[in-house]
Formats: sequence, C-alpha cells, structure tokens
Amino acid sequence: MARNWSITGAHCNHQVDFTPRLQDHDISIQPRSKQTPDYHMLHTTILDYHQHAKYHLKLATIMRNHNQFKACLILCDWALASMIKALYIYKYHSVHTPKNLTMNEILPLVYTDTESGLDIALFIGTMQHMSSLADYPHDQPLELNNIEKLFQRTEEILDELATRLKEDSSE
Repeated sequence: MARNWSITGAHCNHQVDFTPRLQDHDISIQPRSKQTPDYHMLHTTILDYHQHAKYHLKLATIMRNHNQFKACLILCDWALASMIKALYIYKYHSVHTPKNLTMNEILPLVYTDTESGLDIALFIGTMQHMSSLADYPHDQPLELNNIEKLFQRTEEILDELATRLKEDSSE
C-alpha cells in the first residue's frame, strides 16, 4: 500500500529504513546475551521503534485536536506499525524488518498463550486499510466520535504491546 501524503516526509511513512545494517554477519544467528554488542543493537532498535510509536501517537493527538481526522488515522496506523516492528525485532532477533508486514506476519507477533491476538491483528489491518484510502468518501465524513474510538483503541493496543515488550525484556 503506497502512501503519498504531503503532510509528512518519507521518514514518517516508513519509506526510509532507519535501522542500522550489519555488514559482516547476520544478527539473527547471534546468541542472545546481554553482554554482546548485538544484543545492545537489538535492544536499542526496539526502543527506537517503541519511541517512534509514541511520537506518532502524540502527533495523532495533535491532529485529532485540530480536526485533522485523516492525518490522525494515518499517524495511528504508523504508531501501530512501529510497535509491530519492535515486536518483530524482539521475536526474530533481527533489525531487518519487512517494509510492510502482512496479516500472516502480524498475527504471530500479537498472539500469546492467553490471547489469540486476532482482534488486535484485525484492528491493525483495518487501520492500514482506512489510512491507505486516498480520499475518504465525501458522503461519509469522518466524525470526531468515531475517530476518538479508533484513537482510544490504538492507545490501548499500543499500551498492551508495550507491556509485552517490557515483560519480555525483563526476562
């Protein structure tokens, strides 16, 4: 899904991969020791994506408060995408995330032993779809009440996924 939005630069719509690249070896086969530089790189990249998600959510709040509902949806989608990439890096021990993650890749990332993650995956897919629409139909304007519900659910999901990262990183 290509996104061409004049309100943001390429760095915000994930067209630019800002993750560091290893040239001499594949990080995914390295041992997961907290003393190795590879662990530090993984941890730093996860924190960067997590911070990126928080920034997108703060910007979404600003856009919502200024009745820029489409921009709010796009930023919520980007926040979710950043958090999913953080989970991807944690799970697969690789800083080389796919540019766009599919439902087949997202579902295992949000699945836990206690929750199927299907509702989260479906919500993420819905946000991807809604934010990718070039123009929202004028006969169905975006309403603050609906945007507020989508924004709140995005916040809830980001909090839940952030908690998983914190729980996993303390192990």
